[in-house]
Amino acid sequence: MSKWTKEEDEILVKNYGVTPIVEWTNTLPKRSIDAIMSRGARLGLKSHLAGNQFRTRPRFEPALPEITGRDWTELWEAAFAFQKASTSLSTRREAQDVYLDVNHPIGVVCVADAHIGSIDTPLDYCKARIEKIAQYSFLYPADCGDKIDNYLPTSHASGMFGELFPPAMQKSVMEQLYETLKGSWLWWIQGCHDDWSHQADDFDLTEWCAKQLGGVNLGFGGLIRLHVGDEVYEIAVRHKYRYNSSYNYTHTCKQLVRFEEKTADIAVVAHNHVTAVEYVAESDKPRVYIRPGSIKKPDRYARSMGYKDTGMDLATVILWPDKHQMMAFPDLDQAVEVFGRLGLTE
Repeated sequence: MSKWTKEEDEILVKNYGVTPIVEWTNTLPKRSIDAIMSRGARLGLKSHLAGNQFRTRPRFEPALPEITGRDWTELWEAAFAFQKASTSLSTRREAQDVYLDVNHPIGVVCVADAHIGSIDTPLDYCKARIEKIAQYSFLYPADCGDKIDNYLPTSHASGMFGELFPPAMQKSVMEQLYETLKGSWLWWIQGCHDDWSHQADDFDLTEWCAKQLGGVNLGFGGLIRLHVGDEVYEIAVRHKYRYNSSYNYTHTCKQLVRFEEKTADIAVVAHNHVTAVEYVAESDKPRVYIRPGSIKKPDRYARSMGYKDTGMDLATVILWPDKHQMMAFPDLDQAVEVFGRLGLTE
């Protein structure tokens, strides 16, 4: 057998261990398998193919499809079509115009952090508040999140020790209470307690409330352009937002306007269970900032943080139809008293 050439050694080094030797008949036609293996051993080459060196590859009829170069067009088109269809089914809105064809002032009542189902939420008081809203046709309820307590094993399981009854019953009790105002609700917001159902089993409580009781599903927050008679009031709403301050409770509302909803007349941020209302005559226009508080009394967590009483208020803002005027109150009863002085009693 002739001496191995430099070119043959280069081919051997390049291919040894990469392809089975049995496939080299065209690559090194003058060399036998034994010669190739012997030369490879002398050059210190090792094959990762091991026992597959001499195994014949199976042949498939019909031929198997190639993995590379596959046409994904059909799959992409199907995925895009599904995305478009699923998006169109969503009821969530980031901005919405709402019209109230009235010739008298109206009151927007912020129903926030009721936590129905908590052992610390007095159901008799909660029921009385909802019935009082229903008593007056000029009052319109607006949900600001955390409708039910909704502690689940998947989120803050220890909170279940403070539940009066389980989450499924909480939803039913809430519906029974709130359906008194069916058709009057302006909007619904997804609170963090509401969202635990969404995280656990993809049940969107806020979307469900909007479908069952009427009103706009704002998801985690958005902008309502409320047309009251001839006037338009822009209301920015979230359950919670950044930039909270224990020294200035409405600071987060102001920052919501500053960074997100620059044209808003009113900014509402719930979540902290402390009622605060502020009217500010700013350089471009007057604004009202509202932290709507909670119907729930301080629970174990709140008491551990030093909160003794948060008032159980329902912050309410009065809006006029014939002039751009806003008057906000920390509690529903104060607003109703003003309506009485305006001659509105039912």
